[in-house]
Amino acid sequence: MDQQTVTKLQELIQQGEKLAPEGGHEFSGYNAKMQSQYLMWRKSCLDTIAKLGAPGNPFREKITKDENGAYFYQNSAQLILDTVKQASSLAEGELKKSAPAPAPPAPKPTAVAAPAPAPAPVAAPKPEPAAPRPAPAAPTPAPVVPKPAPAPAPAPAPVAANTSSKTQVLVLSSSESEFQNQLTELLKEIGIEGIVFQRGTAADAIVGFLEQYPTVKYAYYLYNPEDINSAMFELGYLIGKVGSNRVCCIHHKNETPPKGIPGISYKEIEVKLEEISFSLIKDMKAAGYTVTL
Repeated sequence: MDQQTVTKLQELIQQGEKLAPEGGHEFSGYNAKMQSQYLMWRKSCLDTIAKLGAPGNPFREKITKDENGAYFYQNSAQLILDTVKQASSLAEGELKKSAPAPAPPAPKPTAVAAPAPAPAPVAAPKPEPAAPRPAPAAPTPAPVVPKPAPAPAPAPAPVAANTSSKTQVLVLSSSESEFQNQLTELLKEIGIEGIVFQRGTAADAIVGFLEQYPTVKYAYYLYNPEDINSAMFELGYLIGKVGSNRVCCIHHKNETPPKGIPGISYKEIEVKLEEISFSLIKDMKAAGYTVTL
């Protein structure tokens, strides 16, 4: 057990005490606006508890067994917060056990009597002050020439309005495929740029990517069965960034992505993307995009 892990758990507790009250209730729906922030905090809690080794497994299991744990409900956030507090107490106890015993205090030194002060020397007689010299004449000041006023700086050019929210969409795929190429070609034909991101193996790689495009407000998620471990996190994070009802998960008919996530539409195909092209164009118009045909 190390001090760094204990400190991280304490930081997560402070974050959770501020975050948990913001969660939604089951009868009124989860907090979709802060869903991405909640998922990042939940993931940090699980990763930090994993550093406790075998003693931390019961705490991780308690969090992962929560059926609603992937959504920002207040009850789920409170469950995580209480579990992290318990894990923190365990970590602090283990750290104290492994700390070395304090060294015994050093003996106090024996006081030594200070020597008697020496007699003060007799002051020598002060010499007579010398006659003051006359001060030199002050120099004549040079005339002050005023500096010309600086020319006014040119007015900054007006900044063009950001139109990316109406001309760009995000396309998230695990790898380049014919499926991905068909979608980007369709978007190009209707006057919309598809910004492609291949997710790779890191579950949190999507976080840095989305930070680069804060104004884009629609996303397509091309599901792959190999994504099952990260799909729930990535779809939830997308909703928090682009908004509810602005994420479309596209998958083959024989595949089963994680469903039941509020705010996500699902479209399935059998062979080619052309089967749902009309439906995709209709959704783009409903989301406020200008479609050119």
